Amino acid sequence: MSTKHRVAIIGCGGMSRNHIRGYLNCGRYEIVAMADLEESAMEEVDQQFNLSTRHYTDAREMLAQERPDVVSICTWHAGHATWTIAAAAFKPKAILCEKPMADTVGRAEQMMIACRRNNVKLAIAHQRRFLPAYTLARDLIAQGAIGQVQLIQSFGGAGLPNYSSHQTDMYRYLLGDDECEWVMGNIERKTDQYERNTRIEDCAVGVFQFRSGARALLLSDLVPNYYQGALIYGSQGMINLTTENLQLMNQETGGRWELHQPDGKFFTVAELGRRFEWDEAGAAQADELADWIEGKIDTHRGEAQNGYKALQMIHAIYESARCHEKVIMPLQTRLNPLDLMVESGHLAPQRPGRYDIRAFLLRGERMTADTEGAQLPE
Repeated sequence: MSTKHRVAIIGCGGMSRNHIRGYLNCGRYEIVAMADLEESAMEEVDQQFNLSTRHYTDAREMLAQERPDVVSICTWHAGHATWTIAAAAFKPKAILCEKPMADTVGRAEQMMIACRRNNVKLAIAHQRRFLPAYTLARDLIAQGAIGQVQLIQSFGGAGLPNYSSHQTDMYRYLLGDDECEWVMGNIERKTDQYERNTRIEDCAVGVFQFRSGARALLLSDLVPNYYQGALIYGSQGMINLTTENLQLMNQETGGRWELHQPDGKFFTVAELGRRFEWDEAGAAQADELADWIEGKIDTHRGEAQNGYKALQMIHAIYESARCHEKVIMPLQTRLNPLDLMVESGHLAPQRPGRYDIRAFLLRGERMTADTEGAQLPE
């Protein structure tokens, strides 16, 4: 059996558990160390997964002492760039960073620069690219099963950067990583709401035009029932996509919905139910990362450029609202346009009082995250 890749984790909250579960389920890694400001967070992870890792409250010390092959960045959003850049300086083979890639497009660019100059492979954890239903939908579209894609419709919530960066990434994946040409959107922000220490809007709408001619419509916090997946309308049929399955309707199905529930490489929907998307996607993501590290494949489905483009599309909605225009891609503004609107007074909250919808994830007396991007939990 080949030697397993040694993994170190930065940030030991909920998302770290998805990374760890993926590493362990694919069987090609060992978790050797964790860094977090809270010892209790690391102890809980060890207990949950029956691990015996070394613990650090200083992530740079961990990187220097352990020299891991792979680093998982599982901090809150503002820490993604800080810790990816720091980890890259220690030259691991690969870094897997949680989404959204960064809190600004400029910081995401810096992450790619740091990894490029240190010859480190960088992937962003848009793990739904590894769901069998998503891949089947992509393949059916490529085969012309629904003709020319005309519209992809999805529904999000809890802020665009966290939840809907998965959806902008999904659009590109379904369309064979087609390029987004322009974005137009608008937002409402009456409150001073944050999500994992990142400003978010109260609700938003975005329209995306792709080079192939397809369009996507995103409604965020505008409908009560939102989910990961999409309704895909083509010139010759439709696909109703969820994380567990898809329904296809076209001439070959006689105009009736035909259910497809493909199994994964590691698990089946029947055995895991709603846990399937987390366990299968995490294991498949980690498995393909190992193949990339070992030179068995040329790239990874979550390669950084894809996460970068998904983030640009989200921030382009904010930029469209800020500049009152259709935003031609790629996005040129490297700061967060929502921050620019609020801090300039253009979008001052009408109901002041900052609050974070993820504050319950913090520990001790904390109500806000560490301003230096320290290793706080997802």
